[in-house]
Amino acid sequence: MANSKQVTLIFSILLVLIFEATYVEPKVMICFHDVEVTIINDLATQSTPTNLTLHCKSKDDDLGFHTLTIGEKYTFSFKPSYVFWKSTLFFCSFTWPGNPDRHYIEVYKQRRDGCENREWKMIKTGGYLWGQFYPWNSVEINSISKM
Repeated sequence: MANSKQVTLIFSILLVLIFEATYVEPKVMICFHDVEVTIINDLATQSTPTNLTLHCKSKDDDLGFHTLTIGEKYTFSFKPSYVFWKSTLFFCSFTWPGNPDRHYIEVYKQRRDGCENREWKMIKTGGYLWGQFYPWNSVEINSISKM
């Protein structure tokens, strides 16, 4: 039977290994400046430039509808929540001619994005954020009353 010093040593090593394996670099959660989100229409269907209509919201703010031509940008800014138990989330819906669906993606999620500005390039299958692809969070049949 192992003595208490050996058990303590093994337990300590296991704890260190567990903490090391689960450590994730924390994002800065309290922002002292506004965060900017930019959305770029990079949508081209069959090599034809296509307008992109977007509608962005958070729990507290509705930013309305905006239609972007190919290559055009829409930018909005906000101050993220400074209360640690609340987290700011902005999501947008996207529609375009010739597609009956409304597509959703979270363009800013405070726990994921911290205080960093976001620049999205939207394509038919989702969006690129600094070169990393994110597929649509959800897709539903377009209905004017739900948009």
